[in-house]
Amino acid sequence: MSSDNDNNTKRVGLKSQLVLALIPSFISQMIAFYRIKKVFYGVIVEVVIFFIALVINLAISWPAGMIIALPITVGVPTYYIRKWTLEFNRENKGLFR
Repeated sequence: MSSDNDNNTKRVGLKSQLVLALIPSFISQMIAFYRIKKVFYGVIVEVVIFFIALVINLAISWPAGMIIALPITVGVPTYYIRKWTLEFNRENKGLFR
């Protein structure tokens, strides 16, 4: 087997993906998107969430705005990372599964 074929059948652990997604950091979430080959879509999700959080924080004073924005900035990427990781693993079941 060639190394390209081995890379195509590699599965990504859902637990490690969710840990990366739940860290409220752009970098850790982008690592999770990179591992499932969805960097472009990940950047789109992150940019949209950034502007939504910015609007919320500008419209609502600091403590309340952050309380509302933080679940959005963590929850939305977590949803997509979980969804796309399951799809990625379903497509790359491998030879012995």
